[in-house]
Amino acid sequence: MPQPLRTFVIDGSNAVYAVFGPWPETLKEQNRCAWDFISALNDWVLSAPEFSIELVFDGFYREIPAVNRERLRVIFSDEAKADSIILERIQSLIYFKEKVTLVTRDQDLAQEARRENAKILDPQKFWSMISRSF
Repeated sequence: MPQPLRTFVIDGSNAVYAVFGPWPETLKEQNRCAWDFISALNDWVLSAPEFSIELVFDGFYREIPAVNRERLRVIFSDEAKADSIILERIQSLIYFKEKVTLVTRDQDLAQEARRENAKILDPQKFWSMISRSF
């Protein structure tokens, strides 16, 4: 039987802020930061076949760079809170026997994810881990 995939569920805005600093004021600059982050995630996930990523952003759909959609899923919460989408995704993935790590600095969200048996990883540590493969 194949070993379950490890999925990183990433609190998008929280992780981008932790890695790149405060969100810029203009939407154009915010999108650039998000694009840089998504592009790096896509490069990494293509080189690490045992992992997949679900990246969840607050807000409505924005154009994103082309990604490997089988292994990097980008989700926008629309009118819902990203935290609720993140917890739903964690519950679903764990139900289907995947190993899940939540990437966030949000302590309340981390506590709820731990109750679902997800591991927690700080965004800076995650970024350091994937940056080694570049």
